[in-house]
Amino acid sequence: MGTDVRSKEFRTYKPCSDCLILKSFIPRLLVEVNSTSAKIWPEDLIRMLLQGAAVVRFANTFLNTFNAKNFVLFAIFVYDDGRATRYTLFQRPNDRTVC
Repeated sequence: MGTDVRSKEFRTYKPCSDCLILKSFIPRLLVEVNSTSAKIWPEDLIRMLLQGAAVVRFANTFLNTFNAKNFVLFAIFVYDDGRATRYTLFQRPNDRTVC
């Protein structure tokens, strides 16, 4: 009986922001600089917001400290022309949507 090598593989995804500030191993600030062509919704911006939403949901769901759904994550996106937009990511009580 052979063992399937693929069953022993672990797949991980480690987001790599241009700048990341952690507190107790949880991201508190994400900074991303646009590295793609100018678009209304650059890929780096979408990736940063998705990563941020995942962190907020994780913190509010699994970490005892943030059970009151009060975890807030800040994110800054720097466009290729030097403009920057800031985002505050959070969840309202009893809502899975990240605002």
